[in-house]
Amino acid sequence: MIENSKKLIDKILLKLGKSNDSEIVTASLAAFKLIFIPIATMMDKKTSEKQKKYALKRDFITESVALAGYIGITGTIKNNLTAPVCSKYYKEKAKELTKNCKLDINSDDYKFLTNINPKTIKKSIKETTLNTDEKNYIKQLENLAKKLSLQNPKDLYLGTKKTISHICVCALALTIIPMITNKIIEIYSNRDNKEETDINSQQKQYTMIKPTNITNFAKSARIGGLNVLNY
Repeated sequence: MIENSKKLIDKILLKLGKSNDSEIVTASLAAFKLIFIPIATMMDKKTSEKQKKYALKRDFITESVALAGYIGITGTIKNNLTAPVCSKYYKEKAKELTKNCKLDINSDDYKFLTNINPKTIKKSIKETTLNTDEKNYIKQLENLAKKLSLQNPKDLYLGTKKTISHICVCALALTIIPMITNKIIEIYSNRDNKEETDINSQQKQYTMIKPTNITNFAKSARIGGLNVLNY
């Protein structure tokens, strides 16, 4: 029982260690703010209904865009870019080692490093998905990395993934999210202003009194008076 509990805890800690990317933290924060900031805004008795309406709209749009961006955009970029960056690292290191005369350009090790397969590096994070050839490939890369003092493929992949995650989150927070939020709010504001203008125009038409034509009124009164006298 104790041994099983220990394995479960180790598994959870390992999973958390591999999954502590920036977008997970920021997406969790965005989800929290999406729920509780509107509640706090509604409970604020010092602001007017118009201010509350605008604040609610802006908070909801901002955090919704942030949540979608952190999970969707960051996840997509990270999953598609990490392995190629790792592959680029080994290729550049191989060229650097040849310049320092630590690696022969005609050697099998050089050819191996300059022809790294990004897909296999990506799959190496999930060991259960590797077939025998892929496991041997990763093992060879690990031995070669150790021999030439290069980063281990698994450590390199996780580190690169986190770095890309940090960059994406910062880029989204500073540029994409504010831009999209402001554009959506602008569209809603224009629509609300148009609706308000239409309502005011209708109310004005209903309450406006048509001015009396004095000339016609006087003429009608005179004719009416003459008819009464003649009668």
